[in-house]
Amino acid sequence: MKATIDEVYDPQTLRRLQLVELDILKRFDAMCAKHSLEYFAVYGTVLGAIRHGGIIPWDDDIDIAMPRRDYERLAELVPLEFGDEFSLLNGQIDPRYPFCTSRIMKKGTEFRMLSMKDCPFELGIFLDIFCFDNLPDDERARRRLVRKCWVLEKMCILRNTPFPNLPYRGLKRAVTYALCAAGSVCMKVFPRAKLHEWMQGAARAYEHEETGYIGWPFGLDPSQSIYPKSMVYPLTRAPFEDMQVVMPSDPHGQMRLCYGETYMTPPPDGQKSYIVPYRLSFGDEGEEGTGRA
Repeated sequence: MKATIDEVYDPQTLRRLQLVELDILKRFDAMCAKHSLEYFAVYGTVLGAIRHGGIIPWDDDIDIAMPRRDYERLAELVPLEFGDEFSLLNGQIDPRYPFCTSRIMKKGTEFRMLSMKDCPFELGIFLDIFCFDNLPDDERARRRLVRKCWVLEKMCILRNTPFPNLPYRGLKRAVTYALCAAGSVCMKVFPRAKLHEWMQGAARAYEHEETGYIGWPFGLDPSQSIYPKSMVYPLTRAPFEDMQVVMPSDPHGQMRLCYGETYMTPPPDGQKSYIVPYRLSFGDEGEEGTGRA
């Protein structure tokens, strides 16, 4: 779920980045199989599987989701199964992390966006993991919960970084960032850990109820991340590069919700989605690089 900017990767750097991420995904898939954990691809990873048979050629991340019950086991299992070469990051581990996701990162590498250039923790090349929670069947109740989660997430992001990545340009971008900077100052009255606690609590409101919807009620447009469970289950597998990735039962339905009816048509070069990192390092360079063309 990205914004288009004017810079692009050089092809060799991008492919090398994709292969590191693919290796993390393979390790993750093996861990899930070993411990009977449930996961499935989401967003551009689903689109890459059905449209390209792998990572979208110009994409630079892999997105997967887990239901809450299995997501909560990451803190226990990632250190056990991934060893000392990888680390897990989320807001419960480090409240300075601004998002309601988890990352499995390769130690010794760096993947740092401009918005997080001053964040005082390691940010390595990563697998992005979204926690999918039960959401209410009643549309009005669902909207109320999503609104609450959305507001809390934006409070947490502004508490930790005054200039988040936003899909705006020109005057709208300048005005929005001015408001973000002011909001970031105001958010300092809230403890970081408390904001993460509130976000998690709001998302888990229907954890112990049987509902017909599941999703991640955060992001710029939460409607792209909320699905009938019949669109997710039963899970299937599909070719993804040189492996089989777990997929939702109706990937095409999900992609229509995320990207509209033309999702199978790749965008022209000028409209492809890039957010090239501020700093990118594979851990073996003499000097840090950005990977920008």
